[in-house]
Amino acid sequence: MNTKILEEIGLTKTEIKIYLALLKLGQTTTTSIVREAKIHASKVYEFLDKLIQKGLVSYVIKSNKKCFTAAEPENLKEFLREKEKKIKEQEQEVNQLMPFLNAIRKENENAIKSEVYEGLRGLKSIYEKILITLKKGETQYIIGAPKIANELLEGFVLDWHKKRIKKGIQCKYIYDSNVRKYGKVREAMKLTEIRYLPNNITSPIWIEVFGEYVMLGHIKKHNAILFLIQDKEIAKGYLDYFQLLWKTSKK
Repeated sequence: MNTKILEEIGLTKTEIKIYLALLKLGQTTTTSIVREAKIHASKVYEFLDKLIQKGLVSYVIKSNKKCFTAAEPENLKEFLREKEKKIKEQEQEVNQLMPFLNAIRKENENAIKSEVYEGLRGLKSIYEKILITLKKGETQYIIGAPKIANELLEGFVLDWHKKRIKKGIQCKYIYDSNVRKYGKVREAMKLTEIRYLPNNITSPIWIEVFGEYVMLGHIKKHNAILFLIQDKEIAKGYLDYFQLLWKTSKK
């Protein structure tokens, strides 16, 4: 007999074994229950008590011994009705909590979140986050991609761009003016637009904006440090800054 439905409505496997044994045996003692249900004797009273609380077992005392009886199978419907009633009560309690829970969440949403990453491993973590965060058709914005970053990370970044393009994420670069060699490679990529800062502007610092994140990166020959900020307003501010530079930068 398939008893899975009994598990789904809230009975444990041991409770089911005891209940079925009692249906078969009729009024009986724990000794017979243990033998018929094939359960450990030390646990039988614990599970009988649970079944009594659920209204599926009752008992009488005969000759100073407890004799147990399974309730009519129809009582399973009553058990379900009690569960349904309890669920409705819990739903009402949850509804009362919703304003407080939403208020807590809103406070958390308004908080500015920031993290610090270091080295190539840190950069890989952030670029993995970009792939996870952005959806098809959305855009990654980069300001001032420095020459040294391309020299040190070109292999990794080119492989990453293949994943980006496969996912359908667009990319807009505003490169430092001395990085045209790498810019030409990007220009040949799909879903990629390139422009350049004026000739007199170069920096080891660069900015990336994606979704509600802003990454500020600083790289040297042997190390890199990356600041990741999560805040919608800050991201919008940097995106406005990008759009301003994009209008004034050259192809």
